[in-house]
Amino acid sequence: MTNFQELGLSDTILTALKSKGFTAPTPIQALTIPRLLSGSRDIVGRARTGTGKTAAFGLPVLEAAVEGERRVQSLILTPTRELAIQVAEEIDSLKGGKRIRVLPVYGGQAIHLQLKALRHGADVVVGTPGRIMDHLERGSLRIDHLSYFILDEADEMCNMGFVDDVRSILASANEDRRTLMFSATMDRQVMAIASEFMHDFEVLSAEPETADVPLTRQVFHEMANSDRFEALCRVIDARPDFYGLVFVRTRADADKVAERLTLRGYPAEPIHGDLNQNRREQILNGFRARKATILVATDVAARGIDVPDLTHVVNFALPQDPQTFVHRTGRTGRAGKKGVAISLIAPSEFRKLMFIARSSGINIDKEPLPRIEDVIHSKKRKVAAELNAIFEKEGHDDYLAMAGDLLNDKPAEMVVAALLRHAFGEELVKSGYREIKTVGPMGQGRVDMVCALGRAHGMHPKRFVDFITSAAKIKSWSVQHVRVQGERTTFTVPAAEADMVIDRVNSREGSPLVSRAAQKRKPGRNYGGKGAKPGAKPAGKRPFKPRRKPAQGR
Repeated sequence: MTNFQELGLSDTILTALKSKGFTAPTPIQALTIPRLLSGSRDIVGRARTGTGKTAAFGLPVLEAAVEGERRVQSLILTPTRELAIQVAEEIDSLKGGKRIRVLPVYGGQAIHLQLKALRHGADVVVGTPGRIMDHLERGSLRIDHLSYFILDEADEMCNMGFVDDVRSILASANEDRRTLMFSATMDRQVMAIASEFMHDFEVLSAEPETADVPLTRQVFHEMANSDRFEALCRVIDARPDFYGLVFVRTRADADKVAERLTLRGYPAEPIHGDLNQNRREQILNGFRARKATILVATDVAARGIDVPDLTHVVNFALPQDPQTFVHRTGRTGRAGKKGVAISLIAPSEFRKLMFIARSSGINIDKEPLPRIEDVIHSKKRKVAAELNAIFEKEGHDDYLAMAGDLLNDKPAEMVVAALLRHAFGEELVKSGYREIKTVGPMGQGRVDMVCALGRAHGMHPKRFVDFITSAAKIKSWSVQHVRVQGERTTFTVPAAEADMVIDRVNSREGSPLVSRAAQKRKPGRNYGGKGAKPGAKPAGKRPFKPRRKPAQGR
């Protein structure tokens, strides 16, 4: 279906949608809305975050609501108070001229305000499990005449341990309600909840049966925590086309990081649960129009953002769980376009990131931060492109006379250099940037190592890491900066493990394969152990076959 008129919505709701600028339904809306308006079955809806799930259930809820009832007709449960506020505001903005009261009910808000609002009557209540249970026990909330009971972000409900609370809440609800459940994933736990809480239900999925080829490249940069913001600026500077989301943990962090970016001259805006709906829409409209190219967001606030052309997602702070990591990074690399997901981590967060990557089945590569020289080169290319665009346009004739005067007094190169300095300050010179110190896992120093095995011996990065971790009995994340060359491989390990790696690998293989790399490599210097020449091939090791099967699962 290509427009909302085909879904069976009333003129009142269609007018509200038009005023918000919504013209065509998303896939999950096109699947869900007609079934909810005309059918009677319970529904489990699956779609990626940011694809319009709130409107998919919110519009039918509004259509079913009867004005003047003064009783709760629909109850929507969300895992967090930020999401409860967001869902309530979104549904309220869609009701148009219909006299329906939508009330958010959540912990952290004064209870007496909620008691007063409930006494006045609410048609749609959006709340968190704990506060809903509180009102049910007080008798201030009754849900025995529901048309709809909706569980939003069901997978998050499972992860946060709310299943027993949901079970208790449903014990107070009428049996003839329709139950809807929406989730970004359909794992075993989610489907178990559906089987327990629903009657005759159908699963609607806006996702393809077969996964698309991943278009998002996953990388991480490691730096001292004190350099995290500087690293973020370096990442943005190195990519002139940067158009993306920067994820932080808290609303205060979103404000702080966005403010610091703005002071540096970056077009950034914060988005979080403290913003009212008008301000949120204003920011999102500016972002879609590219007036701002960076949104600094919390996870909850970002759930309603669906921008298909994002080039980057940056984890300024790692999320708490793998599922949130997948939700974040899945916002780029959509609609056939490639994207980059970048995680900025301190040394102490390395193991957490590796756990997230393994749990999510994501391949993530460590890369050094862009060098200052790379940033300057990227900016110079952008400046040159912009100048060429100006050359091709008319409208700079007024400056020709002034240009002639300047060129009469000074050499052309000096005039242009002075103008660039005037326009860009320290932005295009190395002295305008601060070096970011390289650090290792858990704050350990790292030692450069060399192994006399390379591509000629059948090695590639994964196989090499498997070989070293198996032979030295160390964790895979200890082996970093792997560079497989023709006759050898260079890599680094924590200083505390360097001697152990040398002893165990060489002892097991029976030859001096591994040694510390010299700080300054000179011609004729030994890298393969005592008496070995650089790149020497151990006897019987072409092609190389490890004695034991490398560790699997990496």
